[in-house]
Amino acid sequence: MSSSSTTRPTPPHQGQPYPGAGRQRTPGAYRLVRTAPAPVDPPQLDAAQRAVVEHDRGPLLVLAGPGTGKTTTLVEAVAARMERGADPERILVLTFSRKAAVELRDRMATRLGGRRPPQATTFHSYCYALIRAHQDAELFAEPLRLLSGPEQDLAVRELLAGQIDLERTGAGVRWPDELRACLTTRGFADEVRAVLARSRELGLGPDALRRFAERVGRPDWKAAAGFLAEYLDVLDLQGVLDYTE
Repeated sequence: MSSSSTTRPTPPHQGQPYPGAGRQRTPGAYRLVRTAPAPVDPPQLDAAQRAVVEHDRGPLLVLAGPGTGKTTTLVEAVAARMERGADPERILVLTFSRKAAVELRDRMATRLGGRRPPQATTFHSYCYALIRAHQDAELFAEPLRLLSGPEQDLAVRELLAGQIDLERTGAGVRWPDELRACLTTRGFADEVRAVLARSRELGLGPDALRRFAERVGRPDWKAAAGFLAEYLDVLDLQGVLDYTE
């Protein structure tokens, strides 16, 4: 090929329009094209993993340590059910963290190729979706909103800071003397938030937590019970939920 030769686009057939005719192309412009994921060969499973994948009746509890292939087994179990004709709308995959949910969605999409994968999300997100779908319109004028972790931290710290002024009027929560100097610290706010979360996971409301604190002689937990009541009132007024709720 000589240095004077050039490469020209092939002209369209006479009398036939071609895609993009009448529009001026931007020189050097790129067009994004979605490509289907490449097929992936199924991984080699051991006997224990195959037993999980082939299980198709009733509940099954699987116990395994880190790095033992739990995610791989779960993805293969989903693929096996879909190969047997299961509707992806009838499969729900739940996990504990957003990172794990994203990884599951990506790996299922890759494993299933062009087929639509089932829903994979966190327990909290799924529960929140149920609440939004079935909340009582007569009780809530606005849709309930999920309080993020940083928002909850800020709410707890602001309420604790307000306790200092309320104590002077006798209307606030009576914290033990040795804890009052800590009310505005981040560390104390984290401890209070942990106590509230654990109490509600155990089904203890403010009254139940107060009675339990009095029975075991913990004035700090008794103060936390009063703080929990105020905290829940604020959330109700704002129309928000936290992850524990």
